Amino acid sequence: MRPLFSTWKSEIERLLADKEACYELAQGELLSASGTTDEDLQELFSYGWSAEETARTITETLGLR
Repeated sequence: MRPLFSTWKSEIERLLADKEACYELAQGELLSASGTTDEDLQELFSYGWSAEETARTITETLGLR
């Protein structure tokens, strides 16, 4: 069963927060810096992307590991 969008988005935020902490960035900074909007996330969610795949793509887009 697929998670609700809000649950899925919270998981992305949690995964990104771990990466933000490693780079001493503010919470939410990776989403902001990548230009990823809620509409973008809703589109990826509708395509069936996992939270892990989405967070990894956002991180890699910014050149982080």
